[in-house]
Amino acid sequence: MPPAPTLTQVQSLYSSFQTVSSRFTSYNFHNYFLRRTHLTFKPVLENLSPTPGSATQAKQIDPSELSKWFEEQQKELEVIKRAAEVNRMYQGPKLVVEHATPITAGGGSGAEASP
Repeated sequence: MPPAPTLTQVQSLYSSFQTVSSRFTSYNFHNYFLRRTHLTFKPVLENLSPTPGSATQAKQIDPSELSKWFEEQQKELEVIKRAAEVNRMYQGPKLVVEHATPITAGGGSGAEASP
């Protein structure tokens, strides 16, 4: 079994997941994979670099489990890369949420309210 990954390697993989997640053109897939990435990596990153006095400092991840988890995440990254490419090839129309335009007029006190 390979040695346990370092904090830098886990952070790099986390960054790669965020980059690939942002490649999804579908709003729902994009947000789902960003949220899922955060929830997957949060406990591991907290364990590798705990803040002083936190409850996670007492628990340590077994190095063999950590290396197994790291390998699984690398394989998962490749799957998500392929899924993002397919999503880009077959993108559908944008959702209403994605077409949000800022309101620049109105409110009753602007130029339209003046005589």
